[in-house]
Amino acid sequence: DDLRAMVIGGPSQSRQTGGAAGGAAPRQADSVEAFTKKYGDPPDATFGRIRIPSISVNAPLSYRAVTGAQLPDPSGPTDVAYYDLSKFPGMGGTPGAVGNAIFGGHVDLLRPIPYAGNVQYQGPAVFWSLDKLRPGDVVEIDYKGRTYKYTVTAVNELNAEKADWAKVWSNDVKKETITLFTCGGTFNAAIHEYSTRLIVRAERA
Repeated sequence: DDLRAMVIGGPSQSRQTGGAAGGAAPRQADSVEAFTKKYGDPPDATFGRIRIPSISVNAPLSYRAVTGAQLPDPSGPTDVAYYDLSKFPGMGGTPGAVGNAIFGGHVDLLRPIPYAGNVQYQGPAVFWSLDKLRPGDVVEIDYKGRTYKYTVTAVNELNAEKADWAKVWSNDVKKETITLFTCGGTFNAAIHEYSTRLIVRAERA
């Protein structure tokens, strides 16, 4: 079974309408900045950091080992998960090494956050503006005391059900590569899933 892009939690705001999810009454949206200031980084987000200056992302990285077809969620709205695909030959990679290191984050979120005492978060998440990235934008990864810089080469939106995920996660690349992804398209409230995944590919600068 091909690894699928994870189902990142249901939205708090629809990108199509700007309304609250499920027709609920609008409320003041939470923000990554305010949530981090109040509750800090997730305790398990110690793998490194990711910075994307053009969209004001400066987030901790959490480590997720992938053992099945589903990619585990990040810890909350503020962290980005690094996915260890070493159990799947030919897929994934590590920052600073040849391969294709995979990172995923929420676009928005509506759920209790365990590390913050199960307080309900409702609002845009760390990768809310990932769709604004363009070729030439810079992504920086801090890992094991070093900073690795990458330049965005492609931004694509893929159907969540029909995409060839083995190709997306493949480490058969000519240059050291990272892939960032989040949810996109239309949110289906019946199945709590977005219709597409936004995929950003970047190569070592």
